[in-house]
Amino acid sequence: MPKRLMLDTNVYDLVVARRDFAERLNRAVEDGAIEILRTRVQEEEIARIPDASRRAAMRRVRGRTVPVSDAPWQGVPKGGAPSEDALIVATAEESAEILVTEDRELAKRAKAGGRLEVWRFDQLVGFVENLL
Repeated sequence: MPKRLMLDTNVYDLVVARRDFAERLNRAVEDGAIEILRTRVQEEEIARIPDASRRAAMRRVRGRTVPVSDAPWQGVPKGGAPSEDALIVATAEESAEILVTEDRELAKRAKAGGRLEVWRFDQLVGFVENLL
């Protein structure tokens, strides 16, 4: 059974910035060791990146898009919207085992829920390198 990970958008940037890591990460996905999950939130954030080559490299990271959780919408006043971070955490809680982020506030929010393991990018690198 693969480990199910959700990558925060800031991690996609680190994945493509580290030499050959995107290729290794994709190989781990292909080998069935991990499954990378994402939402429309990460896809929209990546789509807004002005550097076309960087944006294209991020889109080449293999993963599966999952629906955004409905949970953050509960209690939001009519016409309001939950934050993108709230959507990512709630969806990760429902769909993933591990959230990978460099955002301290997002990590704190995810840990507070008690349902997710939270990794930093270097932990992801170590895990993937141990697989290969």
